[in-house]
Amino acid sequence: MPASLLYAFYLASSWFWCIGAFLPVLLLRDYGWVSLVVFTLANLVGAAAFGWVMNRQRQQAFLVTHRSLLKLFSQVTLAFQLFFVAWISTLVGWWLLLVMLLLVGLFYQANRIITWAAVGVFLLSMLLWASYLPMNFQFASGTLQPGGWHTLLPLVLGFAFSPYLDLTFHRAFQQSPHPKLSFTLGFGGFFFLLLMFVFFYSQTLMDLIEGKSLDVALLWPLVAFIVMQTAFTSALHLKEMQRFSYTSWRPLLLLGGLYLLLLIFVLNALVNESLPWLDLLFAEVIYKGFLFFYGLVVPLYLLLGKNHWRFWVTLLVATPAYSLGFLVGGDLLFLLSLSMAWIAVMVMLSKVERDYGI
Repeated sequence: MPASLLYAFYLASSWFWCIGAFLPVLLLRDYGWVSLVVFTLANLVGAAAFGWVMNRQRQQAFLVTHRSLLKLFSQVTLAFQLFFVAWISTLVGWWLLLVMLLLVGLFYQANRIITWAAVGVFLLSMLLWASYLPMNFQFASGTLQPGGWHTLLPLVLGFAFSPYLDLTFHRAFQQSPHPKLSFTLGFGGFFFLLLMFVFFYSQTLMDLIEGKSLDVALLWPLVAFIVMQTAFTSALHLKEMQRFSYTSWRPLLLLGGLYLLLLIFVLNALVNESLPWLDLLFAEVIYKGFLFFYGLVVPLYLLLGKNHWRFWVTLLVATPAYSLGFLVGGDLLFLLSLSMAWIAVMVMLSKVERDYGI
């Protein structure tokens, strides 16, 4: 199989995290189809664009300039995947987290054949989808919610910039003989098929999160799919982070173990609890807290990071509006657009300052 095609499979599964596996479920529930369509298009186009925008010289400079944030991006991504699987494990059984960790170890050791492992992960995902469909051949449904259009720009902003800090993207760009082909086919074809599975299992996963009883036969394909994909992503980021920063695995293992113990303790105690002033599950608030990093912090850093004081001022002012609009929603959704307007003003001021030396 040509290397360019192998890296298309690699990219599809390396980018399929707990964001692709669960955020569409929340968007459909809270905002309806418009947000879901924009999520899909922004995700596919934003990720595929990496292969067309980047070049070898630009990549080399980018890796040097943004070294610290690239490492942080992988660390946050690892923590996010572990949190999500721990959350699902509190509802299904803690053995699920052990299976995920075992798969992370296997994928980590499969470094020399990781692109072929990606092909296997993709094919198994398609088999799980095929086993799920006969039991629940029902596409996700949702209605257009008032004010849902306020979510569109934040989705575009996050998916337009986050791919550039993903070390697995940089790995694929370096190794693929034809990066444009790998990125276009990987996201326009294979990744899109993975997302389609999410659109079919959306209601089942929401029922699980809300504590409803489900048929095991209906549950296991989607749970297996999520665990396998998040394990693959976690292993890749762990490997790339160590390559990039020459980090020893021992401190990572210790910190990871402490983090998992904290997750188990907190989620086991609070998984079914809601924050009354938000009317959201405690675990969902944490999940959305992780999204804040990818949707606001990363884009602002790449847009304004060279002007640090402007980055911090913009983040400080945008955070309350962004958080209230995203967490509370409803009548406060307009705050998302307000935060986007503030960011646009600060970016334009930064450009004027840079171009004219003001």
